[in-house]
Amino acid sequence: MSFVNENNPKILIDLDKCTGCLNCQLICSFTYHDIFNPALARIRIERTVDDDKGASFTDECLQCSICADYCVYGALSRTEVK
Repeated sequence: MSFVNENNPKILIDLDKCTGCLNCQLICSFTYHDIFNPALARIRIERTVDDDKGASFTDECLQCSICADYCVYGALSRTEVK
């Protein structure tokens, strides 16, 4: 299942490819806060006990797409904004 996040039209998220590794959150927090801390990231990857997945972006997200650049599983990709 893929979708374009309403808050961030530049990034396409494919939850079927997402493994929940949090690389995207780690690079985001390091880029903007100089620390590897997923809680400080502007992208949020969530998993439930039933292994349901979700992803969202905070209001602080600048649409820089660094999370997509560092997603080794191809779950995040850039889209063209028209």
